[in-house]
Amino acid sequence: MAAPPFHTPATPEFSRVLAATKRSNPAKHKKILKTVRLLREQGPSYPSLETHRYESLKGPNGETVWESYVENQTPGAWRLWWWYGPGADTITLLTVGPHP
Repeated sequence: MAAPPFHTPATPEFSRVLAATKRSNPAKHKKILKTVRLLREQGPSYPSLETHRYESLKGPNGETVWESYVENQTPGAWRLWWWYGPGADTITLLTVGPHP
């Protein structure tokens, strides 16, 4: 894993949810974009992201999936799930949605 800045490619699932959120909830869309910007520019260890391992899911090649906060202390707070790779300077955005 490299240091920031990271490349942040998105899966089709992430892109679909992001586009739908842009239409249905512009305020949440803005929060998602801020989270992606912080991941890319500051890295996952940025304090407000509260990044931690997400044990219930693996990436398509068995990668460890991580969870970062989009919102906190809000009913149905949203999270962003991602994994490192494929390159050392890459964070692949898996999906985004309400905390299960």
